[in-house]
Amino acid sequence: MLAIALYFAKYPDYNRINNDLKYRYIKMKGEASSEQIEELEDILELNRYNTKIKQMLQDVETYENVIKKQAALAEQARLKEQAAKELGSKAKSIKDKAITDKLEK
Repeated sequence: MLAIALYFAKYPDYNRINNDLKYRYIKMKGEASSEQIEELEDILELNRYNTKIKQMLQDVETYENVIKKQAALAEQARLKEQAAKELGSKAKSIKDKAITDKLEK
């Protein structure tokens, strides 16, 4: 009994792996028709086209990396814009203070 449990624990859960790849691929594409889902099921489960699976996985990983980089750059741009506004505000307050100091003299 323990040997059977160890046997199944050793091998990956291909259903979970396939479903994960299907989900990530559909998320990358933005939508999926029933025909596209059938094609994915055919590639991943029924006929196991390993070359197509490797290409899908590579495409999904590349897409996810690009999206992460894009999000990081957008966040950097937001932070730089916020810093620029703060510096502009500080410069304006210093400039206004200098003007009022001259007027008081």
